[in-house]
Amino acid sequence: MPKPSYHHPFLSYEALTRLLLSRGMTGDFHRIRQKLEDVGYQRLQPYWEISAQGRIRTDFDTVWGLYCFDRQLRLQLLDAIERIEVAVRNRLVHYFCEIYGPFGYLDINNFHRVDTSKWKLWTDKLDSTAAKSSLLLVRDFFTRYSDQHLPLWLACELMDFGASVFFFSSVEQKIQKKVSRSLGLPTPQLLISWLRALNDVRNACAHHNRVWNRGWTKQAAIPSKNSAWFNTYDSVTNQWQTSNCSSVAFTMSKTGGMLTICHQLLQHIAADSRWKERLFALFSEPRFSHIPQARMGLPCFCQEHPLWK
Repeated sequence: MPKPSYHHPFLSYEALTRLLLSRGMTGDFHRIRQKLEDVGYQRLQPYWEISAQGRIRTDFDTVWGLYCFDRQLRLQLLDAIERIEVAVRNRLVHYFCEIYGPFGYLDINNFHRVDTSKWKLWTDKLDSTAAKSSLLLVRDFFTRYSDQHLPLWLACELMDFGASVFFFSSVEQKIQKKVSRSLGLPTPQLLISWLRALNDVRNACAHHNRVWNRGWTKQAAIPSKNSAWFNTYDSVTNQWQTSNCSSVAFTMSKTGGMLTICHQLLQHIAADSRWKERLFALFSEPRFSHIPQARMGLPCFCQEHPLWK
């Protein structure tokens, strides 16, 4: 059956406001119209609930509250992921250059089981980014030296998160292990899984996409030998206790799982950052306290969970 062509006409802010009100949304006409002008209909649409009959079941103040909460949550995630990205990359570059020198990344033989075409794309992208960079350190290097490539400790400043993840997953295992253990993780495979998942979260945050109740395609692995991940809450004792069940308290395909990963890594990177306190302060703000944490994949009383202590 052929697909229909798109036929929706352009609507003014006033017409969009009237459309929302006619579909069941409640709220002040002028306030709704102003917010549509500020952020747009399509950006707000994921924050309201639709009934089976196509009616909007959410008042506009609730929609706007969710939108504002999501924006603040993205800032918290970006703060954590930036610290994690820089810390992982710095350790990785240090341990790699310690063995192979500043230009060792240009020799594919210094990598482990890396796809040649992907490695070449990675190095070519670094060279291309360096050639176009206005970063003073980069421009100063090419002014002072005849080299056509940057040393790795300068080139890494031009890597995006995805390039850093590729680099980590491609180096030999002894380097991976040193980085992983410095972050309190037992295996490189676990860290690779976490970084790949966080890269998707970071991209969503950078593009201002909804994150608060989102499901993530790349699900982070769980440290199977760490029993704390499998604790269950005992409503009789009001405590989290070791459990024999295999279920995880935090939904790893949801943002709650990503937040827990961030907290675990930050304990080894920036334990004095007070990131956890700022996050839970956001959850407890009166205007956001009604937002269900379960929709984020966080269990009740998660602040008391051993992983968040």
